[in-house]
Amino acid sequence: MSESPGRGLRLLSLDGGGIRGVSELVILHEIVIRVQAKRGLSKIPRPYKYFDLIGGTSTGGLIAIMLGRLRMSTAEALTAYGQISSIVFSAKKFFLQDGGFKATVLENAVQKIIMKYGEHHNKQEEILDLRHGSNGGKTCVWINDQWDWLPVITLIV
Repeated sequence: MSESPGRGLRLLSLDGGGIRGVSELVILHEIVIRVQAKRGLSKIPRPYKYFDLIGGTSTGGLIAIMLGRLRMSTAEALTAYGQISSIVFSAKKFFLQDGGFKATVLENAVQKIIMKYGEHHNKQEEILDLRHGSNGGKTCVWINDQWDWLPVITLIV
């Protein structure tokens, strides 16, 4: 996380936008490839090692969880996001229901990712990071009420 004192905070903010979230991951993947080349690293670096806080809202929040909390590589996140989006964004709600897509479908997809990439393989315990002094930043997800544009919940894990 912090390589030198006084360098300031490194923040990664990821916007929502449904399937368009893949473009954020593609751009970030290109950035980490360039970091690898510039620093002469043997492996492509994972974003959690370079950012003090990774945050997002909506699908950006999902990406933030994958990159920050689950410490996935950008390549792993791209693969998982592709799998999720094909399931989640095809399960549309009926016309009179709130939102465009079913939350239960998204929740089930997220739980599968947590089970696959998490350390404990327990979907209830995995989301909270209880590691103290770990090398890496924190993850923050903003959840908004559909009718108010003010954040209702801010989850920092």
